[in-house]
Amino acid sequence: MTGCTIVKSESDVMGEYELRAGDGKIVLQVSPDKNFSETIYWPTGKVESRSGKWLWNKHIINFDQLWIPPAFAPDYILQADASAEKQPKYTEPGHWAIQPERHWGTVTLSIFPDADVNFKMTRRYSRKQISQEDFS
Repeated sequence: MTGCTIVKSESDVMGEYELRAGDGKIVLQVSPDKNFSETIYWPTGKVESRSGKWLWNKHIINFDQLWIPPAFAPDYILQADASAEKQPKYTEPGHWAIQPERHWGTVTLSIFPDADVNFKMTRRYSRKQISQEDFS
């Protein structure tokens, strides 16, 4: 058995994920209808929701407007953003292309892998949920 493998099936990425950083978290829902939603629970107690589209292509999941706010980014990303002049910043909403991996059975979307900042699946959509949404 291997501890880390690449996820090759689109249906295996559909579900609910969580990214935790300090006292905050982001809950990401990847739905069968090719939409995603993220709910950001700020350390201050504020809650903010966003949504967008996702696409599966050659074992990569692409999000059109995913947002990882500065409160969830490691220091080296904040430093890179501070020195970026006319470039998009990592901590602004934007396109993310991620190769999902299965770490000891849990689907993981690595955001800043060097700092171990990842979305980890907390609930997988069942085959029944996926096929019901495909036909509604």
